[in-house]
Order: sequence, then C-alpha cells, then structure tokens
Amino acid sequence: MIIEVNKLKELKKFVYFIKGLYKDDSHYVYPLFYIFYRELKKQVLVDKKYKAILSQVDGKILGRLLYTFEFNSKLNKKVCYFSYLDCFDNQEVFNELFIYMEQDMIKQDVLYTEGSFTPYDPDNRRGILIKGFDDDPTIFTSYNYPYYENLFENYGFKKIHDTFSLQPVFSIDNHKKLELLCQMFERRFQIEVSPIDFKQIDKEIADIHDILVQATTEIIYQEAPSIELIKAVAKKMKFLLRPEIVLIAREKDTKMPIGFMICLLDYNQIFKLTKGKIKIFKFIKPLKYINRSRGMMQYIIPKYQNSGLIGYMYNEIYKNFKKMGITRFEAGTIMEDNFKSISAFEKFGGEITKIYRIYGKEIQR
Repeated sequence: MIIEVNKLKELKKFVYFIKGLYKDDSHYVYPLFYIFYRELKKQVLVDKKYKAILSQVDGKILGRLLYTFEFNSKLNKKVCYFSYLDCFDNQEVFNELFIYMEQDMIKQDVLYTEGSFTPYDPDNRRGILIKGFDDDPTIFTSYNYPYYENLFENYGFKKIHDTFSLQPVFSIDNHKKLELLCQMFERRFQIEVSPIDFKQIDKEIADIHDILVQATTEIIYQEAPSIELIKAVAKKMKFLLRPEIVLIAREKDTKMPIGFMICLLDYNQIFKLTKGKIKIFKFIKPLKYINRSRGMMQYIIPKYQNSGLIGYMYNEIYKNFKKMGITRFEAGTIMEDNFKSISAFEKFGGEITKIYRIYGKEIQR
C-alpha cells in the first residue's frame, strides 16, 4: 500500500526509514535527521513542490521515494525527477513506488522520469551507486545497497549516463609533475588564484555564475543555475565551506573570472560518529581528525580549457590540504563524457573509485 506523505507523523517515518534499512551496513552515513526533516517539511508539506511517498506492507514501511516535476530546457519538456529512493531488496515494493509515481506523472502530462538526483541541488546525491561499496560515502554523495541496480533494470529503467568519483594519488612523483605543469602554465598566462571572499560574497557569486554560464557546454544534465539559486545554496552551505579550498581564478590584467573550484572537508567522517544527531561537542572536537576532502565542482571557461588551469588551481588546493592534514581526496562526481576533467586527474595517478548511475524511463499513457 502506498501512503502519500501529508502529515508530520508520515514525514517522520519517511525521514527515519533508513535507520532500520541500513542499521547493519558499516559504510552508510546517516544525514543530520533534524536538518533533513526540516528541509523536507518545507519542500513537501509547506511549499508542496515535492511529493514524498511510502510503501507499507502489514503496517511496516518497506520503501520510500521523493519526486517533483520540473521543466528541462535542454530536453524542452517537463521531467519527473526522483530522489531519496530507498527500499528493501523487494521488486514488488520497488515497482509499487514507481507505478504510483508514474500514475501521477500521467495526470501531470509528464512522460519521462530521471534520477536519482535532487533538481534544486544537482551535485547532491547524484546517481545510484553501482561501484564502490567498500568505502564510506563522502559528503553529499549517494550510498545504497548493491541490489538497486537490478531493481532499476528489472523495472525497465535505462542508463542515461554515469558519473565518476576519482581518487588522485598524493605522491612525490605526482607533486613534481604538478609543479612542472604549473611552471609551464605561469610562463604562458598571467593568472591570479584566490580564496573566496565571504566579505564580498555577492561579487564572488556573480563571478561564479559568469563562469558557469560560459561553461554550460560541460553541464549536460542541466542549464547553468541562476544567481538566486547559487546564493541559496551558498547560504545553506556556508558553515561547511573553508575559503582556502574554495578558489576562483581571474586574469590579472582584466580581473575577468575564468574558473573556480569548490572542495569540502569530508564532514561525513564526523556525521558517522553522531549517527544522525546534532551533537555540537561531538561535532567540533573531531574536526582536526578529518583527513579527506571532496571536490564538489570545478568549471573553467572555454578559453582556458586544456590550458593547464585545472592543474594550476589544484596545486594551490593541494598546498592547503597539506596544511590542513588532508591525505585523501575524492574528485567528483564527474560526468562520464567530461573527458577533460577525467584526463586531468588520470595524469596524476587518479583512478575511478566510485560510479553512480543516472537512470531514465519513458512511460506510456
């Protein structure tokens, strides 16, 4: 039986369902439940932009799904995007969730669905994990049981594209390669790279938006986000950002923004300790023990693509990693056909450690 979440009691069941589902998995990292609950309360119960549903059998919740409808200008049609698909290894439960969603799609005259990712924040939970189950997920990435791939394919979903997480190797040889690349880059270009300035955040966001607009040829899953959306995400994430690993590159003479990179400390290493609860002292004390970072975004305007700018900026970030005690770095998630970024990491011993799959399905009336 499908239950549409319309009440706070049902929303709590939706939020906390994963506690039972993943209780025996050593790698799963629970979200901060209070924050997750507050966000969904606004999206589902107040704004009603998203629909949340639960599959219940004999009084027990066996699955959940969140979805929304949004116009995709690249596809020139309205799309049903889904996220937070979690369920037991039960094809009937999986089918029941998506049959309900598809019936709703038909009512909305929407005949295509895609996921899993959150449309208002496409770098959050982008794709279903299909490789890399032997490692904890880094912050804002997906994690799920291996059986999901079969559930999707058995239901008729097709692969749309994969996204990769790559792990570069920190070594003396790779450091020398990167230093040599930077010396060559500096002989050709006059570029300055600086940390994001929170005191001039509106200007910084405007520059980031300009870069994204020019680099949209690399963004195949969405158009460039609006300044308003970037501001909203920046405000939401500000307490997680460390300026020394959020860099913007500009031409020295024109001050024109040409590239940016956003890395985050892997706060999942702390969230795993708190088990989904907000415990200030348990959160602050272990900060110095975080030794992994995730590369969230990296975009370069076309003029400077293949110029070595990516390596030049990462060299600055790696210097700061050393000061911060970061010894592991996960770059991603990178679209599988973003050969420029993948090649840049492979040159320095990077290898694909995790693969996430975005699925799509056309439905019939």
